[in-house]
Amino acid sequence: MTFDVRPMAMGAAMGAMMLWMLHGVLTGTNDLSAKAAIVFVLGHTVALSAIVLLGLWSTRFSAKWQMRLQRLHRPSLRHVGAMVAGALGTAAVIHGVLHSGVSPWT
Repeated sequence: MTFDVRPMAMGAAMGAMMLWMLHGVLTGTNDLSAKAAIVFVLGHTVALSAIVLLGLWSTRFSAKWQMRLQRLHRPSLRHVGAMVAGALGTAAVIHGVLHSGVSPWT
């Protein structure tokens, strides 16, 4: 069994991005972060809705799309867990380094 590092890397990128977007909102120093977070959430909501609607449509009407959907990436619970772990770990390290004054690079 091999370990796929890609979900962890994607989670790490998402953790850093969410910290960047939410930090200004939480500290009250940047109003743009709230808009970025809203766009992030709405973008994912639209994408998920489109995927669900395409799935429903394809199972009813299109044999060609049924075949395509069978080949799509379907993340497992382990995959999602690795992404969340990567996001939380990265967020914890960045937050700790920025707010503790201790840097692992010095």
